[in-house]
Amino acid sequence: MENEKEIIVLRSMIEESVGRKMLSPSDFQFLTGVIAERCKETLGVTTLKRIWGYIDGYDTLRNSTLSILARCVGYRDWADFQKNYHAEGESSNPVLGRVIESALLETGVSLHVTWAPDRRCTFLHLGDGRFEVTAAENSKLRVGDTFHCSYFVIGQPLYMDDFVRCQSAPSMFVVGNKGGLSEVSIL
Repeated sequence: MENEKEIIVLRSMIEESVGRKMLSPSDFQFLTGVIAERCKETLGVTTLKRIWGYIDGYDTLRNSTLSILARCVGYRDWADFQKNYHAEGESSNPVLGRVIESALLETGVSLHVTWAPDRRCTFLHLGDGRFEVTAAENSKLRVGDTFHCSYFVIGQPLYMDDFVRCQSAPSMFVVGNKGGLSEVSIL
């Protein structure tokens, strides 16, 4: 398949982002829901199964399909993902540079995150990609909110999975819908 190495990396990033390996039909059904919620686009379960090699499928994929998957982990589109993949080199992690990857953070590290117009928050890394809001300014987020996030991407919205406020049921929460994150720094 054309772009096979890039697609393998993208699949891995998606699995890490959603906190689930694509191993069964229910995993692919779950992923269609995540994509719909994050990207406001739909990809069929069968399409996803083919991309992951769960069932036999086509040898080529549409750029529009790959763009939806790339947006799911914070890139503008497939071309943006490819540009970053090649800029970082195929043997290195393709998302370092304009991205902070939670898996590389030590427990107890704090991140300072900003987005337009004047939102500022501090997140404490609890480990395994879980974060707690420790400071929030001009934001709907509140101190004590917790969430899971695999990647913080400059210029892209921040997708918070398993968002919990005051022992509520886990949900999804997105910040920076317009313009994405302005700054992400380790304190």
